[in-house]
Amino acid sequence: MSRTLPIAAAVAALAAAGPAMAGEVFAGVYAHDVDDGISYGKFEHGAQIVVGARTTALDELRLLGRPRVHLLVGVNTDGDTDYIAGGLSWRFRFAERFYIEPGIGIAVQDGKVGLPSPDEPGLTPQQRLERLHDYQTKLDLGSRVLFEPELSLGYRATQRLSLELSWIHMSHGRLAGSYNPGVADVGLRVLYRYGLDR
Repeated sequence: MSRTLPIAAAVAALAAAGPAMAGEVFAGVYAHDVDDGISYGKFEHGAQIVVGARTTALDELRLLGRPRVHLLVGVNTDGDTDYIAGGLSWRFRFAERFYIEPGIGIAVQDGKVGLPSPDEPGLTPQQRLERLHDYQTKLDLGSRVLFEPELSLGYRATQRLSLELSWIHMSHGRLAGSYNPGVADVGLRVLYRYGLDR
């Protein structure tokens, strides 16, 4: 848990930066390591508690379509993989109160990386079985640094409060090898808007 404190402090600082800034802070509960058709799913357990912040649409990034910058922390309730991520997202409103928001970022995770191969020469049968068991039951994301695409469907309940159904995916996109199980979290989060949103 202590490894997430610097990022949590950064999120708090962003939220408390003063009336000149605008954006959102959010918190949610997610099903962790789900099979979403891209990730393998079902290696890890527990829920993922996700907190973070997102800026308003930035005129300074007009050439990129005025994205919002997001920063988030995911902590697993069962002691499995925790992560921090940051990136850009773009909001598209439809109907009166609804919006969809795709995003892309980079994440750093603290889970297992580089489980030893069960096919390594010189292993005893028992060692080979133990390593094979690890391959079949433990999530090895292959890299500490991962891509972090995400997608949210939002409902703006009031001027300050919104609800989002959110999907967060992390994987190395086969840049760190052919084995790329990925991990996906799906959940609901509540957002509080501060300042003047654009």
